[in-house]
Amino acid sequence: ISTATSKRTTSKQRKESLEEYRQTFLTVPKLEDRKPVFISREVRDRIDKIVHRLGGRGRSVSGFIENLARHHLEIYQEVIDGWKKL
Repeated sequence: ISTATSKRTTSKQRKESLEEYRQTFLTVPKLEDRKPVFISREVRDRIDKIVHRLGGRGRSVSGFIENLARHHLEIYQEVIDGWKKL
């Protein structure tokens, strides 16, 4: 029977992880043709806390959602294209 060893996350790893998260989701995207999108107040409030706690000044919920959607579409584009053929 093998025993699983728990790997501790170092402070350096957490800082690198936070920086990667900031680069992916908390950068200010360039929006040329904006459209409104509706989300629940609960989700809006949770995202607002994340953006202001981790992103600092000049960051917005709209920018976070734009980055989140772009990231999702980039990751799943091939899968989505495959589903179109069903």
